[in-house]
Amino acid sequence: MDGTWTIREAAPADAAEFARIQIDAWRAAYGGILPTDYLARLDSERLTAAWEHRLGGMGIDDRQLAVCVSGRIVGWSGFGAPRDDVDDGVGELHAINLDPAYWSVGIGSFLFSRSVRELAGMGYGSAYLWVADGNARALAFYGRHGWTLDGSSKDDDRFVPPLRELRVVSPPFG
Repeated sequence: MDGTWTIREAAPADAAEFARIQIDAWRAAYGGILPTDYLARLDSERLTAAWEHRLGGMGIDDRQLAVCVSGRIVGWSGFGAPRDDVDDGVGELHAINLDPAYWSVGIGSFLFSRSVRELAGMGYGSAYLWVADGNARALAFYGRHGWTLDGSSKDDDRFVPPLRELRVVSPPFG
């Protein structure tokens, strides 16, 4: 892969690229997991507006990073305070999305590792994330980084039918 990989804090001006990457990544990763018509209806303008709002209102415990190749955003991650009832000291990797053209070249691991280091720097001793049931590629990726399924699951009712998600947990940081 040509170009220099860099990571920086995200800004509201990144919203359109975050939306584009989310749509492309979801369509590539969730075929056969989410309904085809749902993936086809993903709306760039609506997602861009949502990202502008989110990126403009981040607090100290809600972080978004952009990974760039030669200055162009090719992926992003979000992490921070857990959105679930978990033990004190446990953070959450909310999401990580990478342009499919950059899958399997090390950039995802670069972004993931940085996100985990940032979580540790925020004072968390470990973390968790949710993966769509059936997303074997993501489960293998997290497994290569030492994260494991802990047996917990939930249904995400934003989708019809609800999307079953599996919890993946990190080893203790440090």
